[in-house]
Amino acid sequence: MNTDYNLYKIFLYLYEEKSISKTANKLYVSQPAISYSLKELENQLGYTLFYRNSKGIEPTLEAKELYSYISTAFNILHDAEEHIKNLNSLNIGCIRIGTPSHIGVFYLSNYIVDFRKIYPGIKFEIVCKSTSDLVDMLETRKLDIIVDTLPINSKKEVTKVTLSKLQNCFAYNKNIMKNVDIKSVSDLKNYPLILPSATSSIRLKLDEYMESQNAKLMPILESWTTELMVEMVRKGVGIGYFIKNVIDTQNDKENFEVITFDNDLPAVDVCCVYISDFLTTATKKFVEILTSDKVGE
Repeated sequence: MNTDYNLYKIFLYLYEEKSISKTANKLYVSQPAISYSLKELENQLGYTLFYRNSKGIEPTLEAKELYSYISTAFNILHDAEEHIKNLNSLNIGCIRIGTPSHIGVFYLSNYIVDFRKIYPGIKFEIVCKSTSDLVDMLETRKLDIIVDTLPINSKKEVTKVTLSKLQNCFAYNKNIMKNVDIKSVSDLKNYPLILPSATSSIRLKLDEYMESQNAKLMPILESWTTELMVEMVRKGVGIGYFIKNVIDTQNDKENFEVITFDNDLPAVDVCCVYISDFLTTATKKFVEILTSDKVGE
């Protein structure tokens, strides 16, 4: 096996930039050199990897297949370098965390602040996407850990530690919606509802609970973004469903009325997920602090 890693590095840049000229500029080499390297890799593999068009280049199906492997390999190499550099040091490094924005704001922020007081040389990269996207990034080594609500399913062998159990609530702007009269969950159907996406874990649990109460909710708005839901509730568009801590962290929380019921709404478990073999020294230390008050595994 005669692997020229420079050819694959050029391939990665070409795939992500979709331009020979941009790739040449980023790698500080000539365009003919990039074209030659691409042709050399295509000859070695026996496939055409890119088609030229008016906008630049587009990857072929074979290139898309190759990219998933090569990007993972280079991320692992990057992690290996970082791990060796920081094997006995917490002076430099980066911790990449995938988390929904609302979890990051009220749950992670204090841990990050406290960690950086002790290790100011460590920086953090926070990625906010859907749970499935975060899992893909964890599996391909683009993230170090995920902090999200269960369920979090991965094809890889991962470690999951439950950090906290959080309560959910319905809430509305009491200054705008002044005639709300809700005594049971079945009354919710009479009001405009703003709910998390139908495929999110928090929504699935809610729908299951409502079914057990012989009630079905028909939202006027569904969103993956908690910030958008909060803003719509703030403007009096409807009644929203949130993790209660989200309401507690709003600067104008006194304007939000939290609806209480005789039976508790379904809670969610916040979980830390990671692949043990690929944790850097800095990430191990952060996970240790993050999970020191864990509620179970």
